[in-house]
Amino acid sequence: MFSFTSPASGLRRRTVQCVWVGAAAFFSAGALLPVSTQAQDAKREGEVRTDAAPRRAAMAFAVASSTQAAALQLIDEPMGLAWTASEVAQAGAGDATRVISKATDAEGGACRTHCEAIARVWLRLAAVIRAQQEGQAHPLVLSLHVVQSDNIDAFSVPDGTLVLSEDFVRRRQLDDAQLAFVLAHEASHVLLEHERQTLTAALSLLPHNVSRTVDDVYVEFGFNISVVRLLEPVMHQAEYEADEVGLQLAALAAYVPVEQVRIMEIEAQAEAPLAAVVSTHPTAKSRLARLQTQLPLAERVFEYGAQHRKTAL
Repeated sequence: MFSFTSPASGLRRRTVQCVWVGAAAFFSAGALLPVSTQAQDAKREGEVRTDAAPRRAAMAFAVASSTQAAALQLIDEPMGLAWTASEVAQAGAGDATRVISKATDAEGGACRTHCEAIARVWLRLAAVIRAQQEGQAHPLVLSLHVVQSDNIDAFSVPDGTLVLSEDFVRRRQLDDAQLAFVLAHEASHVLLEHERQTLTAALSLLPHNVSRTVDDVYVEFGFNISVVRLLEPVMHQAEYEADEVGLQLAALAAYVPVEQVRIMEIEAQAEAPLAAVVSTHPTAKSRLARLQTQLPLAERVFEYGAQHRKTAL
C-alpha cells in the first residue's frame, strides 16, 4: 500500500477504470458526479444512478461521458513484470476494505462537505484515465472511496481501490487543481503498475532457486528489513514517477500545472525531519524540486488538454 504523503506500512497498491464511493456512495463505469451540480451532464448522458452502502444517505450520480478524454497517450503498458496484475490485486484486496470498514464502523465514512468538488474533479480525471487504457485487452478498474480520518491522506491498493480522507482535503484546504494532482498521483501508481514493479525488483534480491507467490514476498518484507531497505530507491523512484505522470494526467484534464504543484509546496513547508529505518517516500522538498523541472512539459500537455476539452464541450 502506498500513500500520497505519509510513509506506508506495506508495499501494496493499485488498479483502474474509475469509480467514486463516499465509503458509501459509488462512482462506477468511469466516474459519476452529483446530479444536483451537473444537471446538464446528467441530461446529456440520460442516465442517473443511486448507490449507497448501509447506514449512509444515498447520493444521485450521472455516468460520465468519455468524449471529454484527450487522446494524448502518456503511459505505455508495463512489460516483463513478474506475476499477473490480478495476482497482485488479489494479494492486497483486503487492505482498503479494512480501512473503509473501520472508518464506517466509527461513523467516519462517507463524504460530507467536499462532495461536489471531489466528484467534479474525479469526473474530469476519469475521462483521461480511460483514454490512457484504450486498446488494452484488460483495462483496469479504479474506485475512489471517501472517508473521514485524520490518520491517512490518500492511498491506493492493488485491487483498484483509492481511499481519500476528506479530513486531508479540509486540513490542507485543497482546491480543484491540488485535489486533481493528489488523485492523479494515485491513479499513476495504478497505471504504471508500480506494485508489480516493486515486487519484481524484490525477486532479484531473494534466492532464485525458490518459487514464490506474491504473498511470499510480502511476508519477506515483514521479516527481512534488509530487503526493504535495498528497495528504498525503487520506492522513491515510483513516487517521483507518480508525481510526474500525475502532473501530466491532471494537466491533460485541463488543470493548470503550477496550481497543482502548490500542494507539494504546502507539504514541503509542513514537512518534519524524518527518522525512520526505511523511507518509502522521498522528501517533499525533493519531490517539489523534481516537479518544478517538469512544469514546462506539463504546460504544453495542459494546452493540448484544455484545447481538446474546449472542442469536446
